[in-house]
Amino acid sequence: MFELTRPMAQVRDPAECPDCGVHGKRLLSAPNLTTGSLASRRAGAVNERSQNEPRIVKREAPKPTGEPVKRAVQSAHGGYPWAIGH
Repeated sequence: MFELTRPMAQVRDPAECPDCGVHGKRLLSAPNLTTGSLASRRAGAVNERSQNEPRIVKREAPKPTGEPVKRAVQSAHGGYPWAIGH
């Protein structure tokens, strides 16, 4: 048994076994289609790589200035950040 991937235009062309040279019997499998956006595929790849050994990210803590911390409230369209736009 051997695996050969080729374009759909060559679906009917015979394929020879690389070991013995005999014409192989064709078995069909799912096409190699990429689905989803590039960003989601990259995120999935990162998650898969970090499944067993997560990457450690180190950040320095902000230096205290003695002033109270002001949290910036950001909203996509302004207005109230807790209001969901429809």
